[in-house]
Amino acid sequence: MSSQQINGADKGETIIIQGKEVPVINAKSQTIITNSKTGVVYKDEAEWKALGIDPKDIKVDVKIQIPSLDLLAKTK
Repeated sequence: MSSQQINGADKGETIIIQGKEVPVINAKSQTIITNSKTGVVYKDEAEWKALGIDPKDIKVDVKIQIPSLDLLAKTK
């Protein structure tokens, strides 16, 4: 199992986990860094650190988007 299989799998690709074949799901993530006191949104960690903002005033939200899953799949 390579990291490429986990992070950038083609549609229909699977990996083996504890002897079972598991489909790889491609997910997209978005990190939003906000100053909780002022509401200012920063593009990355380096930006707010360069401005000398207190880490206690920083709020980090991570949004994960995955494709819809087939919850009504047939079992064997």
